[in-house]
Amino acid sequence: MKLSLRDTIKGVIGKTLLTFIFVISMTMFFILYPLLADPDYYKNLILESTYKMTQLNVNYKNSEPVFFPFPGIELNEVTVSKADDEIIHVQKLRIEIYYGVFVGKPLELRKIYLNTGTIEITREKDESFPLFEKLSEQSLDEPNLSSKNKSKVQIDNQEESPEELYFSKVFVNLVNQIEIKNITILFDDKLYSRKINLYLWGTTLHIDHDLRNIDFYLYGKLNNEPITLSVDFLFAEDKLTYETLRLEGEFQFQNVRGIDLHDILIIFTRGDLRFVKTSGTIPFYKRDESKIYAVVDQLHVQDLALKDGKTFADGHVSTLINYDSNEDKLSFANIIVEWKGKSKLYGSGYVNFLKPPLSPTVSFEGTSDYLDVPSIIKVSKIWIDPDFEKSILTRGLPSTGYVNRMNVYLNFHFRNLTIVDFKADSLKLNVHYAKRKLNINRYELKVYDGEVIGTGEYRWLQPVGLTLKGEIKHVLIAPVLSDIFKISPITGSIDSEFVILSPSDTEDGLVDNLQIVGNINAKNGELLSYTNILKPINSIGSVINLKKIDFSRATPYNELKFDFQYANENIEIKNFALKADGIAGSGGGKIGFNKAIDMKFTIGFPGVAGKALKLPIIYRGTYGVSSPFIDPIWLGSVYAGTIFLASPAGAAVGGIAGSAMSDYVNRAVENVTGGIQKSWKGIKSIFGGKEEEEKKEENTKEKSP
Repeated sequence: MKLSLRDTIKGVIGKTLLTFIFVISMTMFFILYPLLADPDYYKNLILESTYKMTQLNVNYKNSEPVFFPFPGIELNEVTVSKADDEIIHVQKLRIEIYYGVFVGKPLELRKIYLNTGTIEITREKDESFPLFEKLSEQSLDEPNLSSKNKSKVQIDNQEESPEELYFSKVFVNLVNQIEIKNITILFDDKLYSRKINLYLWGTTLHIDHDLRNIDFYLYGKLNNEPITLSVDFLFAEDKLTYETLRLEGEFQFQNVRGIDLHDILIIFTRGDLRFVKTSGTIPFYKRDESKIYAVVDQLHVQDLALKDGKTFADGHVSTLINYDSNEDKLSFANIIVEWKGKSKLYGSGYVNFLKPPLSPTVSFEGTSDYLDVPSIIKVSKIWIDPDFEKSILTRGLPSTGYVNRMNVYLNFHFRNLTIVDFKADSLKLNVHYAKRKLNINRYELKVYDGEVIGTGEYRWLQPVGLTLKGEIKHVLIAPVLSDIFKISPITGSIDSEFVILSPSDTEDGLVDNLQIVGNINAKNGELLSYTNILKPINSIGSVINLKKIDFSRATPYNELKFDFQYANENIEIKNFALKADGIAGSGGGKIGFNKAIDMKFTIGFPGVAGKALKLPIIYRGTYGVSSPFIDPIWLGSVYAGTIFLASPAGAAVGGIAGSAMSDYVNRAVENVTGGIQKSWKGIKSIFGGKEEEEKKEENTKEKSP
């Protein structure tokens, strides 16, 4: 009998359903039978297999089997330990396996899930980690290898280089998926006296053996500050190499402290980076065989410090970092550093790591919108001369002689510079370092409508020290002094040539041994306030025919020249020459950084009297407090001359002499009223001025009613 199409379809469906039911029934039988015969069968099987793989003991309060979505066990109040040492305590541990174990395949862990627990890690002062050392120990229960097997392992290890790693071998015994939730890792670091709390709210690790892919995700808090890390690793081949690696990832963090990174930051011995805080987001990726990139976008950096522990800096850093294995070069592009109110810098550069006999190169160039030089110097000093032996992460690195082999090229064009109160429009700087010698090929400073240009060098080899040569052209004096000292006692423009020397290779030594030799040529200005060295002349101008020249406010000059030498906080001035309308001056002396001044000048004047007289002026005492005065010995000699010449004018000058020695020249001049009577009073003021004044006061009292 021929069946209809409808009956045929029903028959096929029915047979399929029966087959499916049979398969399901048999599967459930194989799954459930061991449980019915021994309820702890799968639990024991999983725990035994876990122990064989990890050598870890799992103790728990109670358990229950899990069937869906994958079979396994769920344990509560779990303690994981090795030997008698507890490693972790969690409220819940779930282990899932693949179904293949039910049809005779070896047990394979699919997933481990941990929920709510604590892991305690300690580092001792001897830099040891007891927990890690315990985990690395082989269990006493591990079967001993036979001599034949040991020999085989040794041969295999000799034949296979440690660099020859393969995905299929390295990850073969690792669980495919780990999920961690609400776990706290407590790190007690006795070496650096710190405690780190890493809270893992949600962390997953997934390994795909077929795709050779590892996916890692972490979300939690580091010392109560949020932190997120996600990375996707992919290997183009089974062989694990840098060339076969591909990755995409992102790291987000807030207020990560320097003390948390002390293991690496400790190498920067000139700074104290325990207090620094950083916040930001850094994506990174590697999409080909050679180049890996990291994008630093507005990384917030706060509270840097030098050894004094005083924190400073609040800025943002952005750059694109790229390492190219083919060129063995680390590049920095689109660098932006902004410290609001202090500096904003732009730049780019690279560092390569060529091996001997080639010379590695460091090259950077940059510019600025504005730049506070002392602040940048403070930041730069932190990173100079790191000591790699300080950190266990860098200790023992083989020496490459990098410092002695490398070439450093720096080319900067900074704008709007500030050095304390000193301001400059721009600075061009070209520097080359090689073989422990820093060559300043050229510097060009635009400042106060003029410029300073020059060259120099700094040597770490004999003869050590700094040599800097320069030339100043047409720099305005008044704004320089106004910015630095808040007063402008000198005006005009200045030209100069100078040489700066310091035979030292330390920071303190550079300052202590600093020497400067040069010359000054100032033009078309005035000496004001306490620099007005000709002010005393104004007091005797009427006597020696200088009525038309008034020095009470300033000493005007057409040209002011002198040579100078600085050493040990003292400036020695030689060959001083002043030229003004009808006036010429010469002199020299010393000025100390303690404001002590000892200088002498000789001034020649116009007119008949001026040609006959050379007026000596002394400036002695405290610079800015004391006033210049006419040499009293000279005034005395003028007075003596009047005795023999019987000159009324000479007598008047003689009167000034006594007053100059007791007070200030200006006050003496006020007592001179003219004629023979004035001369007589002037003479008496030298020998008995005090007595005359007392008699005058007594007569005044007697006449009073």
